[in-house]
Amino acid sequence: MNRDRHTLALHAVLAVIVVATVVVVGFGLRDGGPEPIELWFAFVGVVLPVAGLVLDALRSGRRPDVTVEEAASALARKVTRQWLWESRYRELYEERRMAVRWQREPGSERSSQLSAELGEEGVLDELTGAFVRHARAGHLARLVVTGEPGAGKTALCVLLTLEPTQPDVVPVLFQLSSWDRTSSLTDWMTDELALHHPTVGERTKDRKIAEELLGFHVLPVLDGLDEASDRAAALHAVQTELVGRSYVLTCRAAEFADLEPARVLRDTLFVRLQPLRADEAGGVLERAGGAERGPLLATLGARPDGPVARALDTPFMLSLAVALGGSLPADLLAADDRGAEERIKRYLLNAFVTEAYRRPTGPFDVEDARRHLGFLARQAEPGTHRFAWWQLHRSVPRGLFLTVALANAALACSAAAVLLFALFERPWLGLWIGLGAAVIGALVVELVPQDHPRRAKPRLRAVRPPSRHALHRVLGFGAMGGAACAVIVAFLYERPVHIVVGGLLSGLTFAAARYFSEPSDPLEAVTPVGLLRSDRVAIRYAWLVGAVPGALTGAYLGAALKEGHRTPELDDVTLIDELPRAAEALLGAASGALLSSVGLGMMALGSSAWGRFLPSRLWLALRGHTPRRLIRFTEDARERGVLRQVNGYYEFRHALLHRHLAETQGPDAPSRSPAPAAATRTGPDSSQ
Repeated sequence: MNRDRHTLALHAVLAVIVVATVVVVGFGLRDGGPEPIELWFAFVGVVLPVAGLVLDALRSGRRPDVTVEEAASALARKVTRQWLWESRYRELYEERRMAVRWQREPGSERSSQLSAELGEEGVLDELTGAFVRHARAGHLARLVVTGEPGAGKTALCVLLTLEPTQPDVVPVLFQLSSWDRTSSLTDWMTDELALHHPTVGERTKDRKIAEELLGFHVLPVLDGLDEASDRAAALHAVQTELVGRSYVLTCRAAEFADLEPARVLRDTLFVRLQPLRADEAGGVLERAGGAERGPLLATLGARPDGPVARALDTPFMLSLAVALGGSLPADLLAADDRGAEERIKRYLLNAFVTEAYRRPTGPFDVEDARRHLGFLARQAEPGTHRFAWWQLHRSVPRGLFLTVALANAALACSAAAVLLFALFERPWLGLWIGLGAAVIGALVVELVPQDHPRRAKPRLRAVRPPSRHALHRVLGFGAMGGAACAVIVAFLYERPVHIVVGGLLSGLTFAAARYFSEPSDPLEAVTPVGLLRSDRVAIRYAWLVGAVPGALTGAYLGAALKEGHRTPELDDVTLIDELPRAAEALLGAASGALLSSVGLGMMALGSSAWGRFLPSRLWLALRGHTPRRLIRFTEDARERGVLRQVNGYYEFRHALLHRHLAETQGPDAPSRSPAPAAATRTGPDSSQ
């Protein structure tokens, strides 16, 4: 829908509201009601909030159209800013960067200008600089980088994004672990761009722009072919869908060799990252300093092919030794048996976590932190070393959420219903109706899957046809709202027309409030903390959105109360006998706003990611699996270099660290296996 049609539709909404108000005024005047001006001012308090909401949406919708060139410039800035910040935690700044060597592999093409410029071997900075330079010049530059775990493959991907970025060719990192072969590779990359690098703030438009960015400006950097759910299918998709395109692909050496890549990929340069030699590792330790590094340096010099040298032959393991000041126990330095190398690696991983939580001191004890990290490691998505706060509910008994939903709904709904029926001197009836609505609503909410984190403030300008999943929720919310209102009206009104009209109006307002409260995508970068805050804001906004249309239904029913109430059951109620119709309409509007706000808000809370996270966090803390302030813990772990951030996920610093921590068993620790398995796409999504 273009902007003119969108504006016309919103004006139509305003017109409907005004017409509805005039109709209600007509009903009030039909049998000699109060003066027209009095009744009009009774309803203007309902009309103005709705008009203000719609006009605000109109103003917010007048955002200038973003051109592809502007989107490319914005993407270049975002990518540079994001990875410059993240490189601080990965220690990839130039002063600490290791001179990792690479070597050309058999099967590499020889005819491209990139291949002609590069020799048979070189260092990482030389490789990344030459690749980006040739890609920006329009030359076909296709690079596959392999190596052992910890060799620096992901670091190479990050270094590519840190090369001086220009809008013409923007290196963008894609994690292949989240690709699902049910969608094409290009469709998946387009979705990833629209989701994690939005440029407009509306998913439909962002996806259209993402398609053009991917076709003309984005240089795909595909990391972790070994973590893809179907490696052979992913490799085939790279060759068939990226014809004539430059790209970078990384994979562990053994897994890549098993795919027989020379038969699949064409015009591609294959390089393998080389192990660090003992003298190179010693040079890094010398530059890093450390009072206790002497014995380690002596061992590297005396036994350049020994277990210690082999354990430190990757940048990741060497970085752990640097973090420990180059100190290793004497028995490990002298070990020369078959399992010595593995014991040294386990010691480094264990000591790294200990040292990370010892210097500087913080709010988390070392052993507690190790236990919490071990639990989070077991919650990682299969085949990856990342986890998300909105997925932790999977480790919590489902009955807990039903219990919490019942308790919250019973308290909120019964309180609102008691207040309403107290006006009619029937508070106990309100209590039972509120409890009934709470039980049914909580059961319905628990039957539907949890919402993904919803991002940014909802705006009417982002209205779009709902997906099947979203449509089911909209209809479910509408049915619950309509049924609850119909039951309440049946106890207060005699004529079936009021029951039908009240139920329909309430059902429509619940459905519309749910639909229009679906948030749009943000313009800021996606982060775990940002997603948590935005989802919380979206739930609070649902309470407000539910109140406004609910007031309209209540105003209609309040205006019809004098003639439509049950007789003789409610003839003695003071509210009906003594108050003018205008006051009853206002009370009806206030009651409708309260009931609709509480009902919609509780249903939105119960099905939201934030609503599930709150009891999950408390349950896991009581069981000792996580700290009470879980997000603070994860952010602290990121500051200490144990975790890192990739869009909305937390990720362990390395797969080796993740595997090591996942083996740390706690008491009755629920586990999700970190072993490779079919990965599913479960990232944050606001397209519902």
